[in-house]
Amino acid sequence: MVYSLPYQPWCPVCGDRETNPAALGLRFAVDEATGITLASVRFNQAQLGYAGRVHGGMVAMVLDEAMAWACAFRAKSFCTTGELKVRLKAAVPPDAVLEVKAWVEEAWGPYLRARGELFSAEKSLLVTASGTFVAMPREESLRLRAFLRFRPQDLDVLTGSSFGEQGAVGGG
Repeated sequence: MVYSLPYQPWCPVCGDRETNPAALGLRFAVDEATGITLASVRFNQAQLGYAGRVHGGMVAMVLDEAMAWACAFRAKSFCTTGELKVRLKAAVPPDAVLEVKAWVEEAWGPYLRARGELFSAEKSLLVTASGTFVAMPREESLRLRAFLRFRPQDLDVLTGSSFGEQGAVGGG
C-alpha cells in the first residue's frame, strides 16, 4: 500500500506555500512494500540557476528530502544528512512535472545509505543522488513530530500507523 507522508509547514521542500511562500510544496508518499519514497515536483522560474535550467542546489535539496523520508520510514526515526552526493546527468527543466524517488540501500546501527533519482515527464533520468543519513534519538524524533502536519491518510513513520488509525498526533 502507498501512504502519503506528513509535511512541515515551514520546510522549503514540503512546506505549505501559505506559511512559507518560497516552499516547493511537495507531498511525499511511501510504498510500504518496497520502502520507496515518491513525489512529483514542478520547479518554476524562481528556482533557476541559468536560464532554462533549475539550480543544482534546488535539485539537491529535493533529493535530500526524498532520501531522508525513505530513511525515516526504514529506521522508524527521523534522520539527518551526514553526506550527500548529487550527479546531474542532464539539465533539469522548469515548468515540467518531474518524478522523484528514493530508497534505502543499506542500514547499519543508526546509519543508512540511500539513493535518489529525478526523472523527466518522459521518464528520462536527469539526476542521481546518494547519501548517508543518521537516525535521530527516539526522544528527538518524537519532539520533532510535533512540528509536522498530518492528514487522515498520512503515515506516521515513527509508529508505522496511519494518522487515521491512531488519532491526532504531532499537531495534526
